[in-house]
Amino acid sequence: MTTANKIESEISALPPHLQAEVLDFVQFVKQRHGIANASIADSNLQSGGDSPFFQALSDAGFVGCIETNEQLSTSYKQHIDFSAKVGVQA
Repeated sequence: MTTANKIESEISALPPHLQAEVLDFVQFVKQRHGIANASIADSNLQSGGDSPFFQALSDAGFVGCIETNEQLSTSYKQHIDFSAKVGVQA
């Protein structure tokens, strides 16, 4: 079994969020040694796919766990109930 096969076997046994961490480490090592960074993640992003980090968050259920108006950042005060806050005057 070649080293590449051993690495592939070890990485495939990891959960998605740790696979993304390994990929980040590989990219760091390549950058540190001046190796061109035409990585799988970059080609995946260019082809319209999601990054490993985004995919890990999606797999964990974090992405998409809240559904709301896209303009929530500008209209959040209209959506929050301040009635339980101490010192708020009605």
